[in-house]
Amino acid sequence: MIDTYKKLPGTNCGECGEVTCMAFALRVKSAQRKLSECPYVQQEDEGSVENESVVTMENNYKRVSRELEDEVKCVDLKEAAAAIGGDYENRDGGGVIKLKMMNKEYNVHNEGLFDNGNYCEDSWSKIIIYDYVRRKGDTPLIGSWVSMGHFPDAASHSKAFQKNAEDKIAEKFNSNLSGLVSRCNELEGFDASGELKADYVCGFNLLPRVPMYLSFWEADDEYSASCKLYVDRNADAYIDIEYLAYLLEWFVKIFVE
Repeated sequence: MIDTYKKLPGTNCGECGEVTCMAFALRVKSAQRKLSECPYVQQEDEGSVENESVVTMENNYKRVSRELEDEVKCVDLKEAAAAIGGDYENRDGGGVIKLKMMNKEYNVHNEGLFDNGNYCEDSWSKIIIYDYVRRKGDTPLIGSWVSMGHFPDAASHSKAFQKNAEDKIAEKFNSNLSGLVSRCNELEGFDASGELKADYVCGFNLLPRVPMYLSFWEADDEYSASCKLYVDRNADAYIDIEYLAYLLEWFVKIFVE
């Protein structure tokens, strides 16, 4: 995979539709993309990666989730619960953090992540929640709202994020503000009028201390509808920005279903 990455420009321009060159290299490695889909790759380089062994994206996600799970085993869950807005309970001699991610309930034990009483098998759910728990959010939220492009680690792929997330909402609900409001209500959004300037603003708690505002501008005679997603300026104290970008895109996928 490293050999593939070295053939890419390393600029994270987003023209391929992936948020970073590394993400694109991983998809090439797992046979989900072709190297030629990067507009900046030299043609003669394309064939040189065909014989690399394939490691699937899911294998990489499982590896990361296992590493984070090992870290969480050493975390003081009672202390973490207070910091991240979870509910702490003592059960059978061990601590448990109860929290919601996108309205779904999860329990964090030192043994791992559980939902509906069963060990969670979804790698991304584990990655995001384990990272959230281990960070313990040591910086208060300040109610200053920024787009993903504000964060240095995400600025280079803000165009890709706009295409993969914000534009999808705008296209789905173009000339259909009432439908967007209904969808916000279905997903337990809360009215956030006055927080930001837009035709409609709705808030969501992706995690207890990771709020997000969806701002929507209706179409008019000159422009199509547009949408922006905003998070707190200190969101990166609670969750890795790459994981936050994935969480936002996950939210959008559910939102436009």
